Amino acid sequence: MKKKKIFKRLKRVGEDHLRKLTPHPHLRNHQQICFPVQNHLHLMFLIEDLIKVSVMALNGIERGGDRPLKEPERGISEVLKHALDLLPLEEAEFIDKITEILNQQETKD
Repeated sequence: MKKKKIFKRLKRVGEDHLRKLTPHPHLRNHQQICFPVQNHLHLMFLIEDLIKVSVMALNGIERGGDRPLKEPERGISEVLKHALDLLPLEEAEFIDKITEILNQQETKD
C-alpha cells in the first residue's frame, strides 16, 4: 500500500515536470526533445544562426572566413536564446522533488 501511494505521488510529480524529453513515437528506448519555433522559416533561421556561430567559432568573429557574416551579434544572441529554451528546468525541479520524496521515505523507514 505504502509503495503504491509513493508511486502515484512520483507519477503525478513527473507529469507536472517532465516536459522537455518525450518518448520517441517510432524508436524504442529513444527520447525526443521539442522546443518552440514560430514556423518553418523561423526554424531555418535558427539553423542558419547555429551554422554562423559555428563558423565564427572556427574562424574568429572579426575575420568571418572567406564570406563575411552579416550581423554576427544577432546570430549569437539567437543561438543563446534557443539554448535557454533547451535547458530542462522543469526536469531539474522534478529531480529535486523526487529527491525530497525519497529522503522523506528514508527518514520514515
